[in-house]
Amino acid sequence: MDLFLSTFEHRIDKKGRLSVPAPFRSVLERRRDQLYLFKSLTEPCLEGCGPERIGQIVDAIDSMDSLSTEVATLQTMLSSAQEMKLDSEGRIMLNADFIAFAELDNAALYAGIGRSFQIWLPGRYRSREADARIRAKTNGLPSLRLNQSSRNPSENGDC
Repeated sequence: MDLFLSTFEHRIDKKGRLSVPAPFRSVLERRRDQLYLFKSLTEPCLEGCGPERIGQIVDAIDSMDSLSTEVATLQTMLSSAQEMKLDSEGRIMLNADFIAFAELDNAALYAGIGRSFQIWLPGRYRSREADARIRAKTNGLPSLRLNQSSRNPSENGDC
């Protein structure tokens, strides 16, 4: 499984162009996926993913009450989504709305979070990361519920 992992910091040029980290481009190329960015619903950052993740969100919306506030919230996220085209140097063009939303200036930090990634103002992300580490030391790690179906049957003792 190809995942977006690690953090990378890149400069944003005066035209709003931002390099996509080579490992992230490799994931997209192996999947033969387009890249989508949208405004996060919960954080002051942008989120990026491939069409499979967008499809999962659409499928979730389709399974919900179409008049619910949850659907309206998820639709708000999708309404900000844009397909991003990489130029010949592996850069995307961030529009002024995206830059303003994430309060980016001349640098951006990519944070890989598995099936998707986030784009942050570097100092804001580092502060959030430090807070998360303090919470983990103070409160312990969150409970993980690992999906049993994704594990190899031999790991469960099943044949």
